[in-house]
Amino acid sequence: MLRAYLVSRWGEDPWARGSWSLIGRGGTPEDRRTLGSPVGERLRIAGEATHPARAGMTHGAYEQGLEAAEWAAGRGHRRVAVIGAGMAGLGAARRLGELGVHAEIWEARDRLGGRAAGAGMDGATFDLGANWLQQYEHNALARIAESAGLRTVATDFTDPVVLTGPPPSAAAGERVRRRLEAAPVEASMAGALGPLLDEEDVRRFVDAEIVMDSGAPLTWLSARYGFEPGVGEGDRWIVGSYRLLVDHLAAGLTAHLSHPVPHLAVAEDGVRFLDQRADAAIVTVPVGVLAAGGLTVGPPLPVPHREALSRLGMGRVEKVVLRFSTRFWPPAASGYYRVHGPGPGSICEWLDATAADGVPTMVGLFAGPWLAELWDGPDAEVARRAAALLSPR
Repeated sequence: MLRAYLVSRWGEDPWARGSWSLIGRGGTPEDRRTLGSPVGERLRIAGEATHPARAGMTHGAYEQGLEAAEWAAGRGHRRVAVIGAGMAGLGAARRLGELGVHAEIWEARDRLGGRAAGAGMDGATFDLGANWLQQYEHNALARIAESAGLRTVATDFTDPVVLTGPPPSAAAGERVRRRLEAAPVEASMAGALGPLLDEEDVRRFVDAEIVMDSGAPLTWLSARYGFEPGVGEGDRWIVGSYRLLVDHLAAGLTAHLSHPVPHLAVAEDGVRFLDQRADAAIVTVPVGVLAAGGLTVGPPLPVPHREALSRLGMGRVEKVVLRFSTRFWPPAASGYYRVHGPGPGSICEWLDATAADGVPTMVGLFAGPWLAELWDGPDAEVARRAAALLSPR
């Protein structure tokens, strides 16, 4: 019996507009570098979307925040506004303080953390956003978590229990990779793979490894660069949620919550917004928000920045956390499960958090067309539908 649940709504969140950034057809990692390059002497965009090698990951965002802070301090700015309180914003503000620069964070939400969102359920806290410390051995946030004494649990995504049908073959994966590597830059995933997608084995690989990790339409996603590395490389998750890490990073910082910044006016003598003035601004809001005009800049961003932004986008992967009275799913040494939907592109993955949580708990990630069906209605109904996919068949 389902006893408690949490449901994410990243696709509907006006301050996220998706889960993480991706490269669309015609784009390259150079677009990430361009978007993150300084806009004159007083403005810089930073976040996971601007990291050419660690995009879509919290430590990539954090590293870009540090880099932007050092840029601002290096130009002699003494008062810097940080727009957004995700990992990039927290990292930027902390580093600016260490460098003797006065920094204040302006955050649209009523909480810190951005897409790292810890939420309470049934007496415990779980992540509705960022869950893992990825690339653990080379992750700056992992070192901070260790120094803070946070407990982490290793996960293994390489050996899932597939609850519906056979897992895709290694041969299918190799065929897909070869086709994508040979695709022209302007090609989409769908265009490059073409008739291969009609083969069930190939389609199951694409659903599991590309749709699940991107949450974006194959017709939009870049064939060459839409499949970015990083996921599954020594991943660990934080017991007690990312909120513990967010609170640790935010200690001592000045943050103005529930203060969305709709516009930044950049002039020779500083940056103005919300009747405030700063020497410079570091903007860390997601690219989906920038693309939708949730924050505008005057004068407009330079053409190279606008063109780079037009080739980047947001994928949508939603999460459910389900607590049950009793455990009914089969054991898995990896603690990792996968369910393929009846239609192409419908995919979900599950992490068994029971051992660390002490109560039968499953964390599910959903992507693809299934979202339109499952995420229709109130959270209770979404949770019920998701739980039904785990039931014995």
